Order: sequence, then structure tokens, then C-alpha cells
Amino acid sequence: MKKYFMIMCLFLGLTFEGLQAQKLKYGYVNADKILGEMPEIEIANKELESYVKEINDYINLKNDEYKKKLADFQQNEKILSEIIKADKQDELNKLATNIKQFQLDAQSTINKKKQDLYQSAILKLKDAIKAVAKENAYRFIIDNSNGQLLYSEEEDNVENLVRIKLGIKGK
Repeated sequence: MKKYFMIMCLFLGLTFEGLQAQKLKYGYVNADKILGEMPEIEIANKELESYVKEINDYINLKNDEYKKKLADFQQNEKILSEIIKADKQDELNKLATNIKQFQLDAQSTINKKKQDLYQSAILKLKDAIKAVAKENAYRFIIDNSNGQLLYSEEEDNVENLVRIKLGIKGK
């Protein structure tokens, strides 16, 4: 039993010593910042802006239609028969509901479009980070885009290496 214990202690000691000798290299990057500098994102933003403008123009058109019908109803409400008044109120309620539903659907569609437009740039960035990590023997590269990196040495910042890999001029 003593031999087994001694062998185990020796093994653990050698393993611990080996781990101490092996320096793990860590790096960090602000992926959002680099992503914003990529030409692909600028192109995607312009396309997204055009897409959103088309949707907003349509929503404004529908809102104008609603306002006109509401103004017409309010102006003629006193002279309309009860059945016509009820029908016009129902029509206004349905139109308002449709506009609200369209806005919700449009927001979801815009988010999906943005995700689709950004996807290739995000993959390109991930590949560049992975390549920098392998080329420079980093075991971990942390994204500090959300500001959660509590401490780091500037020498561990690999943003410029990733920019070079992506062909982005230094900032």
C-alpha cells in the first residue's frame, strides 16, 4: 500500500511539474469591433438599410391609409346608420390589428435578414481567429466584446493579428 501511495505521489508530482513547465497562451479580441471594420459588414448594412426602408415605407403607407379611414369615419360618424358605423369600426379595428401584426412579422423578418447578411462575415472572422490561434500557439482566444474581460495584458490582444489575417488595415 505504501508503494502504491508513493508511486501515485511521484506520478502526481511529475504531472504537476509538467503542467507548470507548459505555459498556456491566452489571447483576447473584440470581435464586434473587428466585425464592424469588415467591408462585408458595410455592404451588408447598406443592403439591410435598403430592406428596412422598403418595409418602413410600406408600414407608413398602411398607417396613412388607417389615418384617412379614421378621419373619414370620425367626420361622418354622426350621419352613418348604426350598421354602417359598426362595419366601419370593425374595418378600422382589423386594419389596426393587421398593421400591428405586420410590424411584428417585419421585425422578425428584418432580424432574420440581418443574420443571413452577417453570417458569411461572422464565419470569416471565426476562421481568421482560429487561424491566428493556431499560427501563434494560442490555447484560448476570448471575445471581450461584451466588456466582461476583467484583466488582460496588452500583449495578449490579438485583434491586429486577426485584422491582418482578414486584410483589414490597422486602426
